Amino acid sequence: MIKKIGIVTTWAISAISVIVPAIFLPALSFASAQEEEDLPNEVVLQETKTSTQGMNEGHQVVMALPPRGDGLVWMGDVTWVASKPVEVAVLHGYNSSAVSNQTSAQFGEPLKQTFGDVEVAMTLVKPESGTSYPSGSIPFVGNALVFHTAGAVGGEPFTVTYTVAASAKELT
Repeated sequence: MIKKIGIVTTWAISAISVIVPAIFLPALSFASAQEEEDLPNEVVLQETKTSTQGMNEGHQVVMALPPRGDGLVWMGDVTWVASKPVEVAVLHGYNSSAVSNQTSAQFGEPLKQTFGDVEVAMTLVKPESGTSYPSGSIPFVGNALVFHTAGAVGGEPFTVTYTVAASAKELT
């Protein structure tokens, strides 16, 4: 059954904490996010939203799909047009026990942050549309989907209209 999820809930808006320029992190662990709201397994939605300031000045965010805390990940496609250039950010659970201190010193680590007992890695996509308006379409897979501005892309308030179709999938 396909359900439409409407406006971002208060917990999702307050769930955003900015950690470094061009990076954000939900202030709820994936586990507690699931406890707060039962998320659908299928979504097809089209929304227009204005950004809200992250926890640090100069960061603006719109949460398109809230973090999953049920062991599933979102898998789908998103198409958008924004009033300012935006980054599309996808959060992923990060397993630091898979990387030793010696290995991380040699190979480095992906963009990541620890919040409480949850570590996340972040994919940031800054698409260039080649048009007069910042827009794009990408496939994605991860725990959450967010539009973001900061640092190199400005950090100014923005409006985004997007259409997203996504399913909750089990990791194999």
